[in-house]
Amino acid sequence: MTKGNVGLFFFTNDGLLSHKCSLADAERNGDFLNYSESHDDVWQREYARKYHVDFDYFPRGRVIYNARESRFIIYVDRCLSNENAVRVLSDFDIVRLNRKTEFDEHYQCHMCNKNYVE
Repeated sequence: MTKGNVGLFFFTNDGLLSHKCSLADAERNGDFLNYSESHDDVWQREYARKYHVDFDYFPRGRVIYNARESRFIIYVDRCLSNENAVRVLSDFDIVRLNRKTEFDEHYQCHMCNKNYVE
């Protein structure tokens, strides 16, 4: 089995906050392996009381695995730096040649989303 993890992450003032599982424990949906929880669910359970903002306030993203292509896909907020993307790769134990990074409008923080309402 391929090495690496799938999951979701946030970049807060405290740095990278990740929630992940191995590919063996991931939820399968067709060709894709994914972490079973949403950003909102994790945020409400783990961080809402500490940060006092909604789950989509900070930059965030998700790592999934395409089993058909044997490739990880990392969805990130556009405002995340290359340094932060490298931190995600390391934290999720992903080999650099076995992945692609994509931007998705779904993953926008309050700074990137022009329609964000505080």
